[in-house]
Amino acid sequence: MKTQVRLLSLALLALTACSSGGGDKEDAGTPQVQDLCNSREEALTLAECELKPGEPLERLLVKEGATREGDQDWYRIVLPANTSARTLLNLNGLYVASSTAVQLSISVLETLPDGSESSLAKKDDKHGQGAPKPVDMVVPLRDDLKGKTVLVLVQDAPDVVSQPKFDARNPYRLTLQITENPDTHEPNDALAAATPLSLASQGAGVQVGTVSGFLATDNDVDRYTFDLPVGKVAYVSVTAPDLGFVPNWRLSYQLLRPGFLTKEEKEDEGEVRPQVRPGVLATARKVKAEHAGKWMLVVRGYRGISDRDTSQGDVRQGYDVEIRVLDEADAQDQTQLGNDKVGDALLRDLASPSPASSTAFTGRIGYIGDQDWYGVRLPASTVPTRLRYRVVPLATGARFPALPDTPDRQVLVFTLVSKGANREEWRTACTNDSTACPKGYGENPDIVALVQGYCQRADLPAPMCLHSLREETSNNPRFTNLSNFEGVIPVPPRAASELYYFNVQDDGTNWADDKDYRLDVTWEAEDADEVSRYGGTSTESAVSKPLASTTAFPAPPDTAEYTVTGRLSHGYGRLRNGDDRINGRGVRGPMDYDAVPSDVDSFMFQLPAVPPPEDRAWLVQWEVAKQQDGGSVHGLALDLTFCDGDAVAGADGGTVPDSGMGEGCVAVRAGSRNQALTLGYRSDALRAWHTPANAPLSSFQPLFNLEERPDSTVVTLAPYACGCLEPRFIRGGKMRVDVSAAERTSYEQVEYTLRTGYGDYPQSYTRDGGVTTQCPGLEDAGTPDGGAPGPRGGCAFTRQP
Repeated sequence: MKTQVRLLSLALLALTACSSGGGDKEDAGTPQVQDLCNSREEALTLAECELKPGEPLERLLVKEGATREGDQDWYRIVLPANTSARTLLNLNGLYVASSTAVQLSISVLETLPDGSESSLAKKDDKHGQGAPKPVDMVVPLRDDLKGKTVLVLVQDAPDVVSQPKFDARNPYRLTLQITENPDTHEPNDALAAATPLSLASQGAGVQVGTVSGFLATDNDVDRYTFDLPVGKVAYVSVTAPDLGFVPNWRLSYQLLRPGFLTKEEKEDEGEVRPQVRPGVLATARKVKAEHAGKWMLVVRGYRGISDRDTSQGDVRQGYDVEIRVLDEADAQDQTQLGNDKVGDALLRDLASPSPASSTAFTGRIGYIGDQDWYGVRLPASTVPTRLRYRVVPLATGARFPALPDTPDRQVLVFTLVSKGANREEWRTACTNDSTACPKGYGENPDIVALVQGYCQRADLPAPMCLHSLREETSNNPRFTNLSNFEGVIPVPPRAASELYYFNVQDDGTNWADDKDYRLDVTWEAEDADEVSRYGGTSTESAVSKPLASTTAFPAPPDTAEYTVTGRLSHGYGRLRNGDDRINGRGVRGPMDYDAVPSDVDSFMFQLPAVPPPEDRAWLVQWEVAKQQDGGSVHGLALDLTFCDGDAVAGADGGTVPDSGMGEGCVAVRAGSRNQALTLGYRSDALRAWHTPANAPLSSFQPLFNLEERPDSTVVTLAPYACGCLEPRFIRGGKMRVDVSAAERTSYEQVEYTLRTGYGDYPQSYTRDGGVTTQCPGLEDAGTPDGGAPGPRGGCAFTRQP
């Protein structure tokens, strides 16, 4: 049959074939098909078997006759006379139908001198039950293929080799393009064929080299070499500009140390995240003495963890490389040892807390792995003092853009623990002894592993007690620009000098910005209030005071008889709930830590001895001074501890050893629902301890009244709260109030005043609508025979609704 007749039959078939079905079955309307280009010989001789650039060709993968499956279509490609190592053969095959049983397989073959074929490329569309996908390959050619003919084999790639499929209704389409590789540095895939990258001086100790390339072919690898002297900082970036589409490959790189021709040692590597554009990869490394010499940058598409996946070429998307070689600009890292280890910390002495003495360290996170260690030595002191620190980012430096990973800088404050006879005892003391290493896990239980890890690590000169930690929170506007990187650490009295170490780093040491920062450290005296509470001892004592009676209500008189004062000098204070830190409330970030969570001032009030019924109204008010600009530094939280005078000490629970209430006291710190007895301001209307279970929400009222004065904030326990002292507590004789800061927004110090007293019970409060209501009082239970077993009811302030 003549060629034009066979092509006419194929054209008629395309017009009369049934709609796309994708199967390998024929229906009654399927006409007889003509099978073309079935052998290597036909591919080399027939005109209709030649693929030409820019001329799409559509054919059916089906045999003539009774046996339809197992068809192979052969085509030839005549390569141009100027074919070279930079010539690309781009072959695209696809089914235009939405479904087909054929899993298209395309091979490009070259003919060897002995007449056999060798594969230049092969790719399959294993779509299974899904829709067919294009088979697109970009094949790099060679100089010796000039003017030669290569073959293309099209067939099915069945899941079961013995059961190939066919499609008599839907044609596949082949499209050929022969182009020049846009990457002018090809071929540079092999180690020995790497492209040298020259570095040009830009002054001020900076050398820069740039280059552009393409990953145009499947599994393409581009290699570049450059020289790095010892002590320099090398910034290496690989970027793929955003051209409005996701390229076929995920950009990746490897940075190889010298000696790569015999052994590839990676200094760093990385890849762009899936479906991310533009692709930005960068690293910054310090050149050690043993690694000075010729380095290699390897750019390629990411091929999965096992390196088995195919990274498809893409002639549309280029990438850019920049190398910057910089002098070390951190004064501490210009020395031979640097300050990347705690044993090499830059140490300074602070003279005295009064007057305050201070120092400032300047550094930068200039490369991946960079850590900056500093230390201040404090002389012995017979009184408690404070150590204040703050990290401030500066505008200097930044000779390269910050690395693309999420910035998560940290500042950590440590002391070394050497309590005990040997290193093992040091570790035990660091882990378990709060006098050797205080712990504050209350608001950050996830920190336990980190704190104990520093106590147990064998690579440190001694167990290290973590006193404070600040972490960068870049996704919260409240804590941008390291605004949470400050703190105040209590320094207890001690007979010997003490070294406090500061570590500024990036968490994981996988980020750098080459930008200067300043670490300010100040040793200052504690206020007289705090010093007086120590009383010459190493531990803080509670201030003792009798609780005085008053007829005033609801606020106690503002006189010395009812007043105690203090200052809360360190710590972050209390927050209302766990979400507050995440939402940016308070002075610290969500993951920050302090071993001493908050300065606590303790007061021990002696309760009156009164005749039954002992119920007494309890009046509470606190006032916190404002700053000169009118800002509020913190509120107060009052943690309460009572002695249960009706409980028997010893056999049934007895004295709580750490209650701080003395012997014979069965301490009560929790209410009826086992929640802590803590007073702290809340503005919302709540159920009080006496509110009936069936009371409507409209009857709820705030438990506290707040008044903003020009120089202070005043909070008073509202009459609706029916504050009172239960008879068992009056009989217990003591009430401890531990005062701490709440919702601290600044580490500045302000004075607070706590006013408290007792009066007659029950008092009255006003309900909604102006109705005056009395707090619950005692009721006579009575008995049928006229006897009286005693009263019931009265004050139950620890009932938690």
